[in-house]
Amino acid sequence: MIILKILLYILLAVLGIILLVLITPAGGEFSYIDGKFSYKVKLWIINIMDSEGGGLYSWWKKRRSKKKEKPEKPKKPKPAKEKKAKKKKEREKYEWEKELDDIPVNDPEEDMLPAEPAAENAESVTAEAQTSVKEEDEPDKKSKKKKDEESDDDFFDDDEEEQFENEDKKSLGDKVEFIVGIWESAQRPLLKIFKGFKLKDLYIDFVIADDDAYDCALKYGRYSVLIYNGIAFFSQLFTVRLKTIDVRPQFGVSRGRWDAAGKLSFRLGTVVIAGAWFLLTYLFRTFIPEKLRKRKLKKSAARQK
Repeated sequence: MIILKILLYILLAVLGIILLVLITPAGGEFSYIDGKFSYKVKLWIINIMDSEGGGLYSWWKKRRSKKKEKPEKPKKPKPAKEKKAKKKKEREKYEWEKELDDIPVNDPEEDMLPAEPAAENAESVTAEAQTSVKEEDEPDKKSKKKKDEESDDDFFDDDEEEQFENEDKKSLGDKVEFIVGIWESAQRPLLKIFKGFKLKDLYIDFVIADDDAYDCALKYGRYSVLIYNGIAFFSQLFTVRLKTIDVRPQFGVSRGRWDAAGKLSFRLGTVVIAGAWFLLTYLFRTFIPEKLRKRKLKKSAARQK
């Protein structure tokens, strides 16, 4: 009983950690003001990393570099007795190798010289035998191939070929229906995932400038259309909450201003919810009705027979 209680507590703790990870929002902050880009990646309140070199990642990196920079311990010098013993072993090894070199050894090549012609004769005999066997087998193989081709042509009738073509068409149709069913089931869960990305406190302050007034007006018109239409498109896909948007022209100035800032957040729980939603919609909308339809077709075909 005690072991079961401990296992139950461990399971509850693991489930609690998983729920915390799924619930806690992950994201960050970004800003581009006066030509300087800065960012901050956060997991709820915890700072993971930022552009100024802070956060958990930079701390872990510094600690790892400090471990690498630690000096190695100096090796202790070996005593004189060990050095002498080592030198004696090396001398004995050298004398033993020298004695082995002095022993006369007969050449094996001289003993094997008379056996060469016999091996050559054997090789020539085997080559002739192989060529004769190949020449005898070639006509038999050709006749077998012709017979097999004729039998294959006789085996398939016109009706059977039509059946195979119909089966291929059905398989292609089934694949297309399968892809369409998945797409119809995944549309709303995908939109749920996209809406899970929340862009908050979006701040845009753009000054479009040019020395020529005509060119400045043209630039202002183009950039304002791009910015406002882009925000409208992104607000349909993602959750966008605006703080201030200011786009204005400035005539007779060569340099403009492009300041922007915002906060981005996302919860992993939205992916889990969207996945469960997709599975349920696919099962009750596409998979089960398709199975029932195929079963009815089979029953009706069996009755007609």
